[in-house]
Amino acid sequence: MNELLILTFILFFIWLVRNILFWTSLWQIKEYRWDRLSVHLKETEQGKNLLFSKLSILKWLALFVYGLVIFNDSLLLVFRLFVLFIYTLQVLTIFIEWMKGSFRRPKITSKTFAIFLITLCFVAILFLVPLIDQGVWIILLDRISTLFIAFIVFLLSYPTEFYHDILIEKAMKKIRKHKKLLIIGVTGSYGKSSTKEYIAQILSARFTVLKTEGSQNTPIGVAQTILKGLKKETEIFVVEMGAYKRGEIKEICEIVQPKIGVLTGISPQHESLFGSLKNIMKAKYELIESLPKNGLALFNGNNKNVVELYNQTEGKKILYKSFTGQSLEKADIKATHIKMYKTGLSFTVQKGRNQLLLKAPLLGIHSIENLLPGVFLAMHLGMKAETITTAVSNLSSLSIKRTKLSNGTVAIDSTFNASPQSVASALDYMKQYTGNKILVLPPMIELGKHANLEHHKVGLKIGSVCNYLLLTNKNYYKDITSGISEQKNKCKVAVGNPRILATLIKKISQKQDSIVAFLGKESRLVLLKLV
Repeated sequence: MNELLILTFILFFIWLVRNILFWTSLWQIKEYRWDRLSVHLKETEQGKNLLFSKLSILKWLALFVYGLVIFNDSLLLVFRLFVLFIYTLQVLTIFIEWMKGSFRRPKITSKTFAIFLITLCFVAILFLVPLIDQGVWIILLDRISTLFIAFIVFLLSYPTEFYHDILIEKAMKKIRKHKKLLIIGVTGSYGKSSTKEYIAQILSARFTVLKTEGSQNTPIGVAQTILKGLKKETEIFVVEMGAYKRGEIKEICEIVQPKIGVLTGISPQHESLFGSLKNIMKAKYELIESLPKNGLALFNGNNKNVVELYNQTEGKKILYKSFTGQSLEKADIKATHIKMYKTGLSFTVQKGRNQLLLKAPLLGIHSIENLLPGVFLAMHLGMKAETITTAVSNLSSLSIKRTKLSNGTVAIDSTFNASPQSVASALDYMKQYTGNKILVLPPMIELGKHANLEHHKVGLKIGSVCNYLLLTNKNYYKDITSGISEQKNKCKVAVGNPRILATLIKKISQKQDSIVAFLGKESRLVLLKLV
């Protein structure tokens, strides 16, 4: 009996370590926000499996079975064998995760280390003082550990917020000393990171520019950028502003007080968090509302939701828009005669009577609307045409890059993010290739009530272009495949872990002039196994 319990305890603690690492990683990915974690648990297959997996059900069943043991001691051995069986299966799942390359662990920070250590110590102490039979006690500890991690995250949020408030206050004092600093805010459901990058790169040809790095688009991210990067010689600060609820963009605006605001595009992305598309529009519009009376607002005319906000704005405003052909439609600055090549784009920009023929080493037509604000602001701030032309020709993309696999197949790395718009743009680009067209995609999350319809629409577009769709998980599988099936072209669909999908890509990408597009963060794990 003792040997049986010892073996069970060993297996339990192996599983416990994995479980703490997993949940800490998940909290970290969701930015320690309960609203984002809640959406994950309710709307994704992975989230639902965490609550209702077969092994989870077995553990609840074990607790029920223990009720029978209380009235019949002869069943105790059977019960303990059942518990041993459960944790044997759990350790086997860890082995399988490790072999498949899907074992999840957090990035090491002081916060993740604290969560891991406190939880492990807490469970270990309780383990040493069992209040009931040790077999059922470890199952209860298993259940409790996940809740305890959430409790620790909650407790740590208070010192974290206090520390963040101190940094934000320091950042506000520092930025207020820069009286002549021009601050440009950029927000939207999609395209904000690329737009920010292109504005900063183009204006850097003449000015000293600071920008928020990566996805540092939260109040604390902006504050840290100011504290680390703002210098006396800085002339322009380009600030990306992100939000998951109303009031968050307003908070960033209170820190930096932008004079120019750019609204890139509004879609149902993150609708599960905002509650409705109207709330998303109101949240993004906080940037425009925060501009001073002499401020300038730029709106993307290619997005109907943004145009609606443009029409209701009374201050100084600019509408920018791109057209695939020639157009007589009015816009303050527009791009026409767009030509797409495998390695870049050419197009004509018209602002009033001024015209520029530009070439950019960027992939996908969507890049045009992302760089137009940068071109307009360069003109607005008096940069010469030759300087703008050179700056645009030297642009580098944050969100989409072209590389090659070991077998020579072209690979498009767009793993920064995945949205309906980025999928559509990738598919347009892939049409230039005559070989197999392979799309690696994690189904999109936080689309709210539009999720099923958006994935069906994406399926329709994928089915008209691709030969293969490789999904990194089963979320919205039926919606995507139903859209694909409506197209006459045959597009094969597979779901697998990074190792399986990488092996499959090696087999199906041998055809000449083939292309593989990797969209979203999960697909990056597949790409890393190939390059």
